[in-house]
Amino acid sequence: MLAGGATTVLLEETRRLVRNGQLVYVVSVQSDPVIVAEAKAAGVQFVDVGGPLSSSIWFWVLYPLMYWRVHRAIRRIGSPVIVSEPFPANWWGWFYKKMNPSVRLVYVCHEPTAFIFERAWINSIKPDYMRWGLKLMNPFFRWVEHTLMPCTDMVVVNSAYSEQTVLGTFPQLEPAKVRLVYCGIDHATFRPRPQFVRKPQIAVVGTLTKFKRVDVVIRALKLVQQQPGYERTQLIIKGKGFEKENLRQLVDALNLSDSVQIIDQFYTGDELAELLCSSRVFVHAAHNEPFGLSPIEAMACGTPVVVTGTGGTAETVENDVSGLYFDYRSEADLARQLHRLLSDEALWQRLSDGAIRHAERFNWEKTTASLSRLLVAPETAEV
Repeated sequence: MLAGGATTVLLEETRRLVRNGQLVYVVSVQSDPVIVAEAKAAGVQFVDVGGPLSSSIWFWVLYPLMYWRVHRAIRRIGSPVIVSEPFPANWWGWFYKKMNPSVRLVYVCHEPTAFIFERAWINSIKPDYMRWGLKLMNPFFRWVEHTLMPCTDMVVVNSAYSEQTVLGTFPQLEPAKVRLVYCGIDHATFRPRPQFVRKPQIAVVGTLTKFKRVDVVIRALKLVQQQPGYERTQLIIKGKGFEKENLRQLVDALNLSDSVQIIDQFYTGDELAELLCSSRVFVHAAHNEPFGLSPIEAMACGTPVVVTGTGGTAETVENDVSGLYFDYRSEADLARQLHRLLSDEALWQRLSDGAIRHAERFNWEKTTASLSRLLVAPETAEV
């Protein structure tokens, strides 16, 4: 339903698998017709079972019915390979595997289920009754995940950081079942576009949740604007999510309404690339995020990125080569790094050139080839 990084990866992988001759079905509760249009046109089959999303209390009340709908849809498809993603898909995949042992289950695990294992995620859940309900059920949820994870035939992770996190969270999982496949990007879309003028503009792209820490970027912008000559620096936030209203309130409180724009409409790849190519800097403020697709797309456009250098960004961004790291605990340090890239033309050009070269390591051809081998001939796959 949300056009975030995980959705982008899923849709691009399914499109490319179809082009490689695979028959691919995507089973979900709901899919946004605008977001899935390109994948559907490419031949990916979408099956929506209907019902409330997992963010609704009714999802939990109706969980047995929801599972039955998904189970019935998968049985009708009859695929010998099931690929599940994070909750609730991983639970449905595990239950289906238990009832159909001959099916091969591949779990694409970007990270262990956040609302079960990540305290920051748990504490950010709204409304309050959902948060306290999930806290109360947390021991049971952990037991389910630890009990069922070993039945997975293969776990695909998107970074070495994710691999360490998965194996640390699930010590009973055989390490040989875990395979690392880096995500790619579309270099035909995300590329330098010299016709676009770089504005004194900072870009942020991602789902608007507390975990993305967009509020830190807004506060850093306020500090940047206090520097003489940088009062007109702009911040463009592209994304939608539960934190949107809180971010708007913060913008108003800091008197930044003329400097910050939040865009929550769907962007095509070309529209997103145009935003990145017209921005001077890209910021990804999440701490210990498993991968982060947007920084790579920005680098491919020649836009230097500022990241925490924690989690997957320590693998995808090279400090002082394709971008800059900042101390995730310090808004002032983020503001300092932003000011450097806004004011130092030689530094900006060096990092822009380095970003383009570094982003070439991540391409969909390599990703799809690795994933295809894992799904079709796992016994011969080398990633």
